[in-house]
Amino acid sequence: MTSTKINLLLLPLLVSILLSTAGKLKIGKTLDNVFYTILTPIHMPVGYLRQVADTQISFISSLPKLKQQNKDLIFQNSRLLSENEQLKQSIVDSKTAILTQNFKSVLPVRLTGSIGNNSVSSSLPLDKVKKGQPLIFGKILLGTVADVKGSVINITPLDSDHIEVFPVHTSSGQKGQYKFISNTPQITDIPSLSPITFGDYVFTEPGELIPGNLIIGKITKIISAQQEPLQKAQIKLETTLRNTTDGLVIILEP
Repeated sequence: MTSTKINLLLLPLLVSILLSTAGKLKIGKTLDNVFYTILTPIHMPVGYLRQVADTQISFISSLPKLKQQNKDLIFQNSRLLSENEQLKQSIVDSKTAILTQNFKSVLPVRLTGSIGNNSVSSSLPLDKVKKGQPLIFGKILLGTVADVKGSVINITPLDSDHIEVFPVHTSSGQKGQYKFISNTPQITDIPSLSPITFGDYVFTEPGELIPGNLIIGKITKIISAQQEPLQKAQIKLETTLRNTTDGLVIILEP
């Protein structure tokens, strides 16, 4: 009976010694590899699932913060939009103020209807508007008043066959006439004694309705022969009415 108890006590000790000895031998490494091979397919999916779960928990935890950030962004965006509109209006107002200083009387106008219909309107009275007055953007001439019908002012743009001839000069000093012929803006009737300079800008000459030095455009091609007594050249307009939607002004009095 006594020997049986001793054997039971010695058994765990012998197993421990055996396992310790096996760990130092090649068989121990083999056992480690066996356990690694068996447990790895189980451990890897469990680790991946734990990582996915941690990511989802982190995202869910951050939802209240993201919601508040979204509200803040909406608020900031609305403020920026409002400030942008105020800035655009201030730019238009400043342009009008500058033009008012340059000319005795002007009328701010805006395009009426779709772009390309060559008509404008204004919230101010139109009683001083008359045919031939210039429509400008900054210091660029876009056209002249054709007529007034009710609250609508019809404009004859510079790139129209109906634009009337008016005097102009180049930045080199040659004087001639502005015409729109064969779908081409031109400066014409320049004496051959004063040759046209390629690349010169063309400006208005002062008149009863149109002030001097409004910009027309730039000379891009000489279209007359050298032996002709009067020269003419093609002009690239600085801009056109259909390409300009705001900042429009009619000069009532130069």
